[in-house]
Amino acid sequence: MGSVRRVLFVCTGNICRSPLAEAVLRSKLAERGSDDGYEIDSAGTVADHLGEQSDRRMRRTAARRGVRIDHRARRVTSRDMERFDLVVGMDDRHLRTLRSLAAGKPVEIRKLGEFGNDERAPDVPDPWYGGIEGFERVFDMVDRSCEALAEWLEQET
Repeated sequence: MGSVRRVLFVCTGNICRSPLAEAVLRSKLAERGSDDGYEIDSAGTVADHLGEQSDRRMRRTAARRGVRIDHRARRVTSRDMERFDLVVGMDDRHLRTLRSLAAGKPVEIRKLGEFGNDERAPDVPDPWYGGIEGFERVFDMVDRSCEALAEWLEQET
């Protein structure tokens, strides 16, 4: 696909998984000293939480692991499919929505689990309705996948 410099993460409401992935990837690239020149953002497939901060449970979980989430929810648009090189959904439902929005645009759409060294490319589950252990599990999945994604990005550029 060539040089990937602009990455968008997408989940449902843009308050848990995708802003976490955005913050974790930024952190991974900064740790590697390769964060210059990247544009990383996140969005949701629904408008239920527009302008809201990320879920406090997700922010707390991330903070305990040394990652700061600083994002306000927004909805993904067809224009994002022109602006970003790589759009990464959290589950198959997100991928269907993203492919529909892309409608032939030259954007690469992938699922985050594809980067987690798991051939099955598992979905990153929505922790919203569960307890804190769900947020911890999601952090671990996102952390592993973003580590692999950071390596992939370095190879692509």
